[in-house]
Amino acid sequence: MPQLVTPGGSSRQQPVTAQVIDVGRDPKLKSALLSGRLQNLTAPFLYHDPSLQLAYVLMPMELNIRDMEQQRIIGQMTQAVMRSLPDESPRGYLLQPKMFFSFQSLVEAILEHDGITPEMLKEQQQRGDLIREFMRVNDEESLRKMARDNDAKVDANLFELLTASIEANVEAGREQVANALAGLQRVLVEETAYGKQLGVRMAAIEALRKSPTREVLIEQLVGAPDDETREALIAMGRTLIDYLFFQMITTRVDAATGAEKEELVALRKQVQDIRDKIDAASRAMMDSKANLINEILSSEKPEDVARANEEDIDDVFVSMLQANMQDAQQRHDEELLRALMVVYQIAMKIMSERQPPEIQMINALLMAKYPEESKRMLEEMSKSIDDRFIQVMVQVADQLAQEDRTDLGAKLTQVIVQARQILPKYDASRDPNANAGSAATQNRPPSNEPPKPKIEIARR
Repeated sequence: MPQLVTPGGSSRQQPVTAQVIDVGRDPKLKSALLSGRLQNLTAPFLYHDPSLQLAYVLMPMELNIRDMEQQRIIGQMTQAVMRSLPDESPRGYLLQPKMFFSFQSLVEAILEHDGITPEMLKEQQQRGDLIREFMRVNDEESLRKMARDNDAKVDANLFELLTASIEANVEAGREQVANALAGLQRVLVEETAYGKQLGVRMAAIEALRKSPTREVLIEQLVGAPDDETREALIAMGRTLIDYLFFQMITTRVDAATGAEKEELVALRKQVQDIRDKIDAASRAMMDSKANLINEILSSEKPEDVARANEEDIDDVFVSMLQANMQDAQQRHDEELLRALMVVYQIAMKIMSERQPPEIQMINALLMAKYPEESKRMLEEMSKSIDDRFIQVMVQVADQLAQEDRTDLGAKLTQVIVQARQILPKYDASRDPNANAGSAATQNRPPSNEPPKPKIEIARR
């Protein structure tokens, strides 16, 4: 839970100022709020989600604000939101925002709109606590025994939370914790019933990834332990499922007898059904992307429409845009091409905002004119980053080379040379987190209880 700051106290003289958390304008604020990453969070505040027409006010009782002052603050916040909305947007829900007196109740209300009930939150908390208990075990043999003892609690939801937590710690720069969580994941795969089932699924998928042929796909489907594994294999090998594929299965059916024959016939029907379901979902998704492109194209405020549908703007959306741009270019439809280019630029802007700050900085450097603008940007960046950033740049340059994007790779290499001259050397003595672990260990009183690792459990 984030640290919530409530300004002032009983002797407060200054009027209370409030902030607005508008996830319509910045969708990243929602996950930051719910995961506790939102910095300097103060109360009171208004949470606004125009896509769901939510207006929630947090007004903690301990602020001891009189009713008239509360109404003034709420009016101030709602008016600020109304002024920022497009003219055609609904506003009625902002006239009576729902008030909450505790941060926890507001968070639960937000999550409930996402289909997450208090019971589900309690279950997730229990899974998070179990992961923390696993992480406190010092030796692997004890960890393996604990995994076996908690076999009934290890399921798909726990693995999903564990995977999300690994990703969250990687993003937060806690690679050591992420590696420890990955080690826990490996132990759970090897020691628990669901983990072993998941291990078989992962092995089947890896076999198909290494050798993507019809023969391998059929063998893995025949040996799959459950329907989920078959669905994953069919989704991964969809391009292999054609007339020849079914002909190969039919040949095996004709050569089989008894129970084996019945199982192969059932498998053939299951593959057809799952394939049809995947194809129908794919067509629906493509239709949805095409409709969104047309909606943005026909809007007088294309960026507003794009941001209102931000979750649908992804690589598939961009690929469809590029295909339409290529078609317009071949037909010499310059007007449509210009309009599509505007949508493309908006989409790339939205997608770039989702990237980690380091990647955003590299993209900005690649867009800057070399050497003047890139030098100026690096000099500004040097106030907040050091030469550790160069390693990230090198990794991106290697990736660009692997993707045959030699033009961008060459420019980034030039910028790396500049960065080596401009960015300051990393100084561990000025890093408050560099020796945090050892200092904490030195100052900790003796205890038989193993230390709790600093670990971030993701919200799911």
